[in-house]
Amino acid sequence: MEKKPQRTPILWILGIFTMIGAMFSAITYLCWAIAPDSMLQSMGIIREMKMFSSEQVDQILSLYTSISNWQYLLLTIVEVMLFTGAFLMLVKLNKVGFHVYTIGKIVEFCVLNFIIGGMAAMNVNGIISSVLWVLMYATQLRFMNPTDNQEDNTNIQQINQEDNDNSQSHE
Repeated sequence: MEKKPQRTPILWILGIFTMIGAMFSAITYLCWAIAPDSMLQSMGIIREMKMFSSEQVDQILSLYTSISNWQYLLLTIVEVMLFTGAFLMLVKLNKVGFHVYTIGKIVEFCVLNFIIGGMAAMNVNGIISSVLWVLMYATQLRFMNPTDNQEDNTNIQQINQEDNDNSQSHE
């Protein structure tokens, strides 16, 4: 007997945090890709608010201005993948979401380290964090459906079983 899919508290927490973080990052990357001048102005506002030291703001600006528009679009796509994976796992309880999320994390690593590089490269903490998030999601796989087509497969099996029963009764 199969366990019925269920949303565990851990899955809720992981999914909500992932979707919020991915959505925020995707919007930020998209803004840097399509309106870098506006983003630079907003960094000026942050400097005036004195939330960070001038040195920190300069480091942030140096990082963000070293990345080209197409690289920001690539990062936006990666964040959409992460959001989609979390959505499929949390809302649809679908194991495919785990694979989408894991592939998104691998692509994120490759983009940050091999395409962009420099100060944007993932450090050890980023790598460990990504691996831990994937492992935490992996612990929740047993509470999800294997695919969206699970119900369709069950219906097909029932129809095939009925056809076999009907053909046997006619013999």
